[in-house]
Amino acid sequence: MMTDSRASLLMRLYERLRTWLLVRLGIWRGRWRRGRTKLEVARLVPGLRTYRTWRYGLYIPAGLRDDESAPLIVVLHGCQQRALSFSEASGWVAHADHARVRLLCPDQRRLSNLFRCWNWFDPHAQRGLGELQVVVSMIDEVARSVRVDTQSIAAVGVSAGGALAALLAFHHPDRFRAVATVAAPPLLGNFSLQNPKLVMQYGLARDPALALGAATAACAPLAIIHGREDAVVNPRCAEQLLEQAAESYRRARIETERLERADASGSADVTEYHAGGSLVLRRIEVARLGHAWTGGPGGHPFCERGGPALTAMCAQFLREVGFGVAAS
Repeated sequence: MMTDSRASLLMRLYERLRTWLLVRLGIWRGRWRRGRTKLEVARLVPGLRTYRTWRYGLYIPAGLRDDESAPLIVVLHGCQQRALSFSEASGWVAHADHARVRLLCPDQRRLSNLFRCWNWFDPHAQRGLGELQVVVSMIDEVARSVRVDTQSIAAVGVSAGGALAALLAFHHPDRFRAVATVAAPPLLGNFSLQNPKLVMQYGLARDPALALGAATAACAPLAIIHGREDAVVNPRCAEQLLEQAAESYRRARIETERLERADASGSADVTEYHAGGSLVLRRIEVARLGHAWTGGPGGHPFCERGGPALTAMCAQFLREVGFGVAAS
């Protein structure tokens, strides 16, 4: 009789093979369009420009024409992940087919980070530049080839990708209707001397609000999802990211009301902030969740089939804050 551990290993191998075949053979209900974005990164010599190129995939559900306006979700993978495989394994491709939204999936360069992590901790990114510019440039490039509903652009991400998504929420709130993060570290600040690895392990060692500097704008509506059993990014990071988001609304002189509740299943604690009766912030602390994206098809590093349906949690938040709702 096969042991449970061996059966589990074989199932994981099967799921990874399935995802690999989907990506390599292009077996999708919709279609992928590949693209590249070139960005100027530095001037080594006066008059000489240096560029780097990032690849991305644009997923378009079957039957959605290029001239048909549709929402756009930017999906940011984590370390040791690839954009297309993560979007399938996490369940975002299936969601795009169901909701008729396009997915923009940037792929981190190995030359920029050996483990393909987004460099959220880079001082340029913390100031709203760096790889945030890569994502914004990709959105602009995609909008030139297909009709994007500019009032319904969202970003979602896990781990390092979640940290980059959070930075987009704070530095580009005018571009994003909503942002959702999973297992994301908090903002470090423009001139932080803190070790990002230590922040991931223990949280910020100073007042989280200091990372906002002199900023006075409210961040985009933000969902912060974190597992209580995350051994890679301390759950305290979610609390601190929520503090930073709430502080941004206070500085923008937007009155908020804080509410706390347990979700319907009793497996998560939820903290929300409402402004003018509308949801703007939500933190979900999920029991029995580690450092992984769960509830999708699985078959990719840090993506598991079982467990809470995180894509559904993110999608619900996006709907509740007006993402994809046509303006009246």
